Amino acid sequence: MIYATLILFIPQNTVAHAKQDAWLSFLIAFAGGVLISLVVINLSLRFPGKTLFEYLPLILGRWPGKIIGFFYVWLFIHFCALVDREYCSTIVAAFMPETPLVVFLIHGTTMSAYITYCGLEVLARINQLFLPLNAGLLTILFALATPEMKVANILPVFDTGLLPLVKSTITPLSWFGEIITLAVIVPYLAEQKNVYRLTIKALFFVLVLIEIATVGVLLVFGPTLTSSYFFPVLSGTKMINIANFIERLEIIPIVIWITSGTVKGALFLWAAALGSSQLLGLKDYRPLILPLAVIVTSLSYLLHPSIIDLLNFLTQTFPFYALTFEFGIPFLLLIIVLIKGSGKK
Repeated sequence: MIYATLILFIPQNTVAHAKQDAWLSFLIAFAGGVLISLVVINLSLRFPGKTLFEYLPLILGRWPGKIIGFFYVWLFIHFCALVDREYCSTIVAAFMPETPLVVFLIHGTTMSAYITYCGLEVLARINQLFLPLNAGLLTILFALATPEMKVANILPVFDTGLLPLVKSTITPLSWFGEIITLAVIVPYLAEQKNVYRLTIKALFFVLVLIEIATVGVLLVFGPTLTSSYFFPVLSGTKMINIANFIERLEIIPIVIWITSGTVKGALFLWAAALGSSQLLGLKDYRPLILPLAVIVTSLSYLLHPSIIDLLNFLTQTFPFYALTFEFGIPFLLLIIVLIKGSGKK
């Protein structure tokens, strides 16, 4: 869920602030992601078997809890719409500029909606198939690009300064903060006792993947060129040429982005549908998938008129908006729970 978007956009934005020290930004963002996950898991384990939408009324009262719950439904819908727009905009901008954007939006949302309809277990098993494939493909890209890499491009280390480094961390931290989705997933995990360990392992895996992508792009282009590209990983892939035989490998990042983006969109859509059904008191979330998919497609098409506007939103507005829901509200909820003594220890 997390690394898919990070590999698509974030290296460019992070490198613009942190230059050759961009890899340090992701270490800090990883630490922030761990902190957010600890807050979210602590809350979830205090209300066994209940999702975020079910324990919000227990903490805040019925109506305040439902209102905040609907804000989280909106958050997951918005996240899903952003994912669709990011991936579809990439395909249109880089490969198929004459094809209407709405064609890809409908196709992407339809795939995510079908996976959502099949349920969380099917979603997990699809990810079980795609995740090793994508991690392997990314590692292969890094290895093939080795002849184009120059170590001097990431030197000197620790040269940027503290303030630019902090600025470069805010956006990737908001992506690591998407771990807030755990608040909906935890009740369905088979290994409840190991949830802390599993989550930190997953976040560390994300860190390794994004560091591979970021360091690889920096070694090939250097910080100045990297920060000027919309899709630096894709641009780095175009540089690969082994003996004039192994080249034009752009299909590899596209496969990574489409498969991981579909899973990511499906997970957010599932969380939105499940949350809506629980807040409305419905027994099944599936009847809500189609109307939510229509809303997601409409938002994807209408919210951002161009890819420039989308990138500006993702790097300037999104981090503060997202972190409010990802860390601010859960942290306040945990404080309220501790003061009231509600839930289990």
